[in-house]
Amino acid sequence: MDNLFKNKWVLRIISLLLAVLLWVSINVDDNMDSDSQWFNDTTSEREVMNDVPLEVRFDNDQYVVSGLPQNVVVTVEGPTSSLAPVVRQRNFTAFVDLNDLGPGTHEVDVQHSGISNQLKVNMDPEEVEVTIDQKVNEDFPISVDYINEQEISDEYTIGEAALDPQQVTITGSAEAIERVASVKAIIDVGEADGDLEALKAPVKVYDDQGNELNVLLDPTTVDVSVPIQRSEKEVPVSFEAEGDAADGVSIESITSDTTNVTVIGPNSVLEELEEIENIPVDVEGITEDETVEIEVPVPEEASSVDPETIEVNVEVDQAADAQ
Repeated sequence: MDNLFKNKWVLRIISLLLAVLLWVSINVDDNMDSDSQWFNDTTSEREVMNDVPLEVRFDNDQYVVSGLPQNVVVTVEGPTSSLAPVVRQRNFTAFVDLNDLGPGTHEVDVQHSGISNQLKVNMDPEEVEVTIDQKVNEDFPISVDYINEQEISDEYTIGEAALDPQQVTITGSAEAIERVASVKAIIDVGEADGDLEALKAPVKVYDDQGNELNVLLDPTTVDVSVPIQRSEKEVPVSFEAEGDAADGVSIESITSDTTNVTVIGPNSVLEELEEIENIPVDVEGITEDETVEIEVPVPEEASSVDPETIEVNVEVDQAADAQ
């Protein structure tokens, strides 16, 4: 037996047989794997993905684009093993490439990247119309637009808002810039009962019909402070004598250096109030000119007056027989 294995022809034959067996084993495994893969690939599924963001590739320094949808619908179909990760992870991109296009209106294909070539892909829409315009920048002042004013107590008044910054830079097409009629900081003052400080107010741009324009803003918000004060109104005062002066003495005039007072109260009351008239001044038994301090009455439904008291000068006229 030992001599048999020492024979070089026997060894060569054995080696050949082993090589054939190894080749057969590898090919059988490969065929089984191939059959298995073929079997799995015949299991096809279809998935629809809505609201896929549409990316726009263009020269952002020179141009602005309009007319594109924000999202598209992507339908994928193919083997489950390839389809499932795409649907689950959504690690692909839907885009339009405008880099080789200049100003004008163009029909462009919606493309995709990052999806396995084993899948059939359908984009909806497949083609979109896009308008490319030269970019224009212009600065505009900001005005204020209050919302929910009706929720503020009737006893409060909105003061003048302070904005920082007081203007924004609007970027868009020349046509869009021409349509700008107003730029407003939107300030919610609902239920405010004191000053509003350090608010971040969004900025909106409108045309002359009140429609909001889709343009780029810098900044998109501004810092706002709004004084919310108790409502007040300055009104004149007048006086009338109350009581009887001494015999032979008549009241010539009642005057005051304070001709106006401030009334604090609800707006509905202040709107109707024009004057605090005929404030009574006690002249009972008065014999000569006097300066007296009187209380200023608070008008009905008002909260207070400032000042609460004032000095009035009472001048008398004495009859000749009383002198």
